[in-house]
Amino acid sequence: PLLESFGNAKTVRNDNSSRFGKFVEIFLEEGLICGAITSQYLLEKSRVVFQAKSERNYHIFYEMLAGLPSQQRQRYCLQGAETYYYLNQGGNCEIPGKDDAEDFRRLLNTMEVLNFSVDEQNSIFRILSSVLHLGNVYFEKYETDCQEVATVVSATEIRTVAELLQVSPEGLQKAITFKVTETQREKIFTPLTVESAVDARDAIAKTLYSLLFGWLTDRINKLVYPRQEALSIAILDIYGFEDLNFNSFEQLCINYANEYLQFFFNRIVFQEEQEEYLREQIEWKEIPFSDNQPCIDLISQKPYGILRILDDQSCFPQATDHTFLQKCHYHHGTNPLYTKPKMPLPEFTIKHYAGKVTYQVHKFLDKNYDQVRQDVLDLFISSRTKVVANLFFGHAQVMARQRSLIRRSSTRTRRYKAPTVAARFQQSLLELVERMERCNPFFVRCIKPNNKKEPGLFEADVVRTQLRYSGILETIRIRKEGFPIRIPFLIFIDRCLGAAACTMSVSPRYCPRRGLGSGAALAVVAKVGNSRPHPCSQLFLKEQLYQALESKRARAHHLAALTLQRYARTFFIKRRFRSLRRKIVLLQSRARGYLASWGQRYRRMRHTLIKFRSLVHIYVNRRRYLKVSAASGHSPVLRPQELTRREVVDVTHLEIPAELMGLLEAAAGERVNAGCVVLVPPPALQPDPQLTLPLDINDYSMAKYVRGHFQEPAFGMLTAPLKAPLTRLDEELCHEALSLFQLILRFMGDPGLGGSQETLFGNYIVQKGLSVPGLRDELLAQAANQVWRNTNVNNEERGWLLLATCLSAFPPTAAFDKYLLKFVSDYAFAGYKPVCQRKLMHAMARSQLGAAAARTFPPSLLEWTANRQQASMALDLHCFNGAGSAASWAGCPRGACAHPQRVAVGRGLAEGWRGWSVAMKAGAQWAELAGHDYVLDLVSDLE
Repeated sequence: PLLESFGNAKTVRNDNSSRFGKFVEIFLEEGLICGAITSQYLLEKSRVVFQAKSERNYHIFYEMLAGLPSQQRQRYCLQGAETYYYLNQGGNCEIPGKDDAEDFRRLLNTMEVLNFSVDEQNSIFRILSSVLHLGNVYFEKYETDCQEVATVVSATEIRTVAELLQVSPEGLQKAITFKVTETQREKIFTPLTVESAVDARDAIAKTLYSLLFGWLTDRINKLVYPRQEALSIAILDIYGFEDLNFNSFEQLCINYANEYLQFFFNRIVFQEEQEEYLREQIEWKEIPFSDNQPCIDLISQKPYGILRILDDQSCFPQATDHTFLQKCHYHHGTNPLYTKPKMPLPEFTIKHYAGKVTYQVHKFLDKNYDQVRQDVLDLFISSRTKVVANLFFGHAQVMARQRSLIRRSSTRTRRYKAPTVAARFQQSLLELVERMERCNPFFVRCIKPNNKKEPGLFEADVVRTQLRYSGILETIRIRKEGFPIRIPFLIFIDRCLGAAACTMSVSPRYCPRRGLGSGAALAVVAKVGNSRPHPCSQLFLKEQLYQALESKRARAHHLAALTLQRYARTFFIKRRFRSLRRKIVLLQSRARGYLASWGQRYRRMRHTLIKFRSLVHIYVNRRRYLKVSAASGHSPVLRPQELTRREVVDVTHLEIPAELMGLLEAAAGERVNAGCVVLVPPPALQPDPQLTLPLDINDYSMAKYVRGHFQEPAFGMLTAPLKAPLTRLDEELCHEALSLFQLILRFMGDPGLGGSQETLFGNYIVQKGLSVPGLRDELLAQAANQVWRNTNVNNEERGWLLLATCLSAFPPTAAFDKYLLKFVSDYAFAGYKPVCQRKLMHAMARSQLGAAAARTFPPSLLEWTANRQQASMALDLHCFNGAGSAASWAGCPRGACAHPQRVAVGRGLAEGWRGWSVAMKAGAQWAELAGHDYVLDLVSDLE
């Protein structure tokens, strides 16, 4: 479980996708396991810092966050998985059916069995936590000396990582924002750009994880390696062929390994098999197979294979990914297995045995070089954490030995070249194949039933393609026409020929016995060949076998054994299959009968339980409702279930302003504006083509906003008042923000708040945002925070109602609008997604007005009703020309209704008309918009 957690990650629906190749050798002594050793090949380190959509990082991160006790989580400054950039890029932090906390407990048990001390376990979790915090180090660019350089937005994460790894915070910040060049006299610090700083940050995170994984592998091997030589059984679990949306250096190495292993498979199954038949002088027509040697040469052959060119380019300081690509085009442009792009794109295509794959060369050289900078080594070697210091000290020693060996083997004219990832991977692959050649290999082919990675879906074309390119069809043919099983001759005679001879009425003296010599065995073969089946016998040896033995009796005994093996094996396999099938059918019939009888009983019990539970809920909710009504002295308008179920914790003790309390008490006994809103069939609305989501909306995740603008990188529902505002506010607004959050808690969770009191309370909160523009983003962020991971459905719905109402009155600033739009588009509750989307996009369209884009008054009762119902609004309009009542006019989707000019356009007037206005008659009084921008401000003013 230890290496599985550290080396596996979820890929779409596959929750156990191995991202490192491993060769596990199990040692046996007298039939018992006496040890094992694991060799790893190319851990995919890029998975640590980047995941595609619907993918997870390595399991260990999620298991640690789910399983660590709260005290240890606080010690490592850990929060939920969604708050970490290295974990939330795929948008899928949980796997249905996988209990990360339980898996973490199993991992801890494994560590104890393997004698990992408490200090070592603590160091492991410190390193893993520091990797997560590194991913949340955010940069912004500033201009100095006519160039853009990177600076860290918040030093909190830097200090946290430095504390976890016990290194200098200043040294760590310099390591990710400066490049160090050493001369004979001094060290020169060159500031990095934002892109280079991100690369430096990610490089440190990948190095930490890679060294930790290698240390764990070596540590386990030392504990379970056998003390003496023994027989062994080895299992190779290697990466599958990959063709992703973006294929980088890792995919080229992985597919090269698949090419090499496919070549090994072809050589064992086809080439050596057919050569064996020719040596046995068997009449054989050679079966053609696809030889992928040219593709292997294209990738790795000296001197101009793609990986060889990459290694050469890695030696030149001025080389780039572009120069590497141009050299590949130059040397392989005419190769039929290599394709240049038609457009000048940074990519090339290779025709593998499994199909064409296009590789993007971005950062090929950086990933191939993969050397830890000396200043980074020095920083972590000085760590006060023993495990961290030893990891980097050991890595520094390995690098020093490699440099020494290469320098001694180099000539004077040849410059020093550090071992690259491609060179190390090719060498390890050659060693792997050499080890496999010394064994008797068996191959297991995994076939994907579909490319969508969905259960219960079998796509014949997909399966057929895999069978063809993997050589399975040719393998079946050669096995069918040849001799698939090779049993040593004497063992075969002893096991199978006795039954055959006795069944065919051969004299008992011809029946084999233990220790039968080859001569006697041949005599039995000859006797069997001259015999004929007993009339009552249904044995497998028919005329084909007799003819084969008659025609080949003069040949060597191996040929006779092969012939008998072929037919005898087929007979015994068929007989065993028929017996097994009869047993399975009998077992299935018994099991189905048992399940059918218990299934009916289960359905009856389930129906009874549901009815009982519903009665209990009715009783409990009624008691709570009566208790709330008696305490408040009034009868709420909402149903009792809606009132009581939205309470997460008791919020009635939270203070509210005296003026608001007076308004609530005044509204408790009366229904304000009752009957002024009528539900009618809404008119048909034409879609607004201008309201489309921005093309770059996916770049504005809420997690990114939290990292850059929140005071603390935490996001999620809170049940207690804030100690400090969420966002960075001016000091004079902090107290107002904290009071505002208490009002939001009370609004969302007070079980006695309903009817007109709810509208009044909500408008009081909205008025705070209208009167103080500096609080608007904080208010919207607080509402969004309370609906994220909310454990109470009714409480969450009340939060989305408040968020929609706020967006009816004022927009977020330009620094927040796209982040909020992305959040609403991904996580909005039920029908609030289109409501909030339209309001936000209309607000963004008027963002150039700044604070003037806001309403003058809070939303009216009509808007509250429309938000609750997630419906459109309609107003009756009448013209002064005496033409009679105008048709209902649909309200602006933003909820505030538009400027009078939009009303005029809605009436069919030309857009060029000017001078129109909207007036409202209330009783005998008339009111006009005057300086107001929105029609419904008239209604709100009247209310």
